Amino acid sequence: MRSSENHHDRLVEEYIARIHQALRDLPRERRDPIVEDIREHIRTARAAMAPEDDAQIRQLLDDMGDPNAIRAEAGLPSTTRNGWADRLAPWLILFGGFVFIVGWLAGVVLLWNSSVWKTGDKVLATLIWPGGLAAALYAAGIGMALPVSVQPSACSGGPGIVTHCTSQPGPGVFHVIAAILVLVLLIAAPIVVNVRLIRIYHRSVA
Repeated sequence: MRSSENHHDRLVEEYIARIHQALRDLPRERRDPIVEDIREHIRTARAAMAPEDDAQIRQLLDDMGDPNAIRAEAGLPSTTRNGWADRLAPWLILFGGFVFIVGWLAGVVLLWNSSVWKTGDKVLATLIWPGGLAAALYAAGIGMALPVSVQPSACSGGPGIVTHCTSQPGPGVFHVIAAILVLVLLIAAPIVVNVRLIRIYHRSVA
């Protein structure tokens, strides 16, 4: 009996989490009362069930309404109106730079026209890194060439007469390690941001 109640509680909490996600663009002072009102309706309806079962709980949650419909009732734009564009945007942000940067720019436009992601996510995806993975790999290629560049020798003496030559020291181990870490960050950062965008998208349509 207890495990059944826990399962029903989990179904309700998953539904409430979807409501929170659907209303994420609302200020907290507007969002919280709506969510609490829905939670109270569910609590009251469950109290009248004796005993409650899966079918009753699922029917109750269906009767409460689809989260996207509740989002629309709150005056927010639908998160599913441009589904194909929302699915495509993160991938263009990551790989679009390989198409003469035009693909990345198209991804940015789709990203900013979408209501799936918050402004902070859009700013993060746009700035890390402009050009996406292509720009990161390009910068990494330049960075890899720097530590191995040949350093010129310094010689003293008059014209035609060399009295002493010393080789200029190359970068130390610390600088090489630091350069490698920066290169890893350059490549990893846009991938991490892309994973975040995709997870947010999937939560929005779950």
